[in-house]
Amino acid sequence: MICDVILTKEKGKYIARVKGWPEVRVEERSRDQAISSVKSKLVDYLTKEIELIQVDVPLPGKTGNPWLDKFGWFKDDPTFDDLQVEMASFRREQPATLITRNHRDFDQIPSLTIEDWSITG
Repeated sequence: MICDVILTKEKGKYIARVKGWPEVRVEERSRDQAISSVKSKLVDYLTKEIELIQVDVPLPGKTGNPWLDKFGWFKDDPTFDDLQVEMASFRREQPATLITRNHRDFDQIPSLTIEDWSITG
């Protein structure tokens, strides 16, 4: 599991806090101590203090949101990857960047500029 940690230095101390979990915060004299302590505190927090679960939210057939109403339409369509490659080939002719996390199919298209917003760092 990779988490974003915000590390600052104030009044000679390093403060490390986990983005999204403000209750996971430490103050230490050194940067390395702060990083080590915040890792330890996060593990304790996630394993002893809270229960992290996933829930399945059943959506009604029609939500009124066109994006949600069409979600999953192509889930079992064996030609969908081919359609995406065709769209990417067309977009290659346009001066634009393709936003996708599907590197498997799109990395094979020369001169296509890809941005993957699912990669953090």
